[in-house]
Amino acid sequence: MKIFYTASYLGKQKYQANYNQVLAAIEGTGSEVISPEKGNYQSLLTAAEIDELKYPKNIHYEAIRKGILWSDAVIIEITNEDFQLGHEATLAIQNKKYVLCLSLFEDFSDKIQNRYFYGAKYNEYNIEEIVENFIKTVQDDQFSERFNLFLSPSQSQYLDKKALENKMNKSEYLRFLLDRDMKTK
Repeated sequence: MKIFYTASYLGKQKYQANYNQVLAAIEGTGSEVISPEKGNYQSLLTAAEIDELKYPKNIHYEAIRKGILWSDAVIIEITNEDFQLGHEATLAIQNKKYVLCLSLFEDFSDKIQNRYFYGAKYNEYNIEEIVENFIKTVQDDQFSERFNLFLSPSQSQYLDKKALENKMNKSEYLRFLLDRDMKTK
C-alpha cells in the first residue's frame, strides 16, 4: 500500500510528537510512505521538473500534488487545521484517493460525507488500530474487479441522465447505487 502522509507545518512546534506517532503507526503497517515528515516527498519530482519550477514553494506544492497522485491513500494529521491541508484533502478526494484525516480533538467524518473521506479522533492508545483499520478498508475497497455490462439504448440513456444529475460518470453512479443498497442491508 502506498500512503502519502502530511501534517500542518504551522503545528509542528506544538504537535510534532503526535505527527511522529502517526507516521510510526503508518510505517508499522508495512506501507510505503512518502511524506514531508520523512523528507522524501520531493523524490517523485524529476530534475527537469525541479529546474522548471524554480521556486522552493512551487517545488514543495508540486511534490505534494505528485505524492497524492502516486498514493493509494492519503493520511493527514489535521489537529492544527489549516487551509492548505483542506486543499490537499480535496485534491486527493477529487482524484479518488481515500483520505483519513486524524485529529486529537475532532472526528471530521461527522461533518464531511464522501465515499473517499474518513476521519477519526485519535490518541496514543488507539492510533495504530485506527490506521490499520483504514488501510484494511482501502485494500478491501480498491477497484480490482472488472465487469462488462450490456444495456438497452433506453437503459443507457437513463443511466446517462441520472449520472449527469448526480454529477458523476456512469461507473461512479452505478457504484454509488451499489454502495447505497449495501448500506441498507
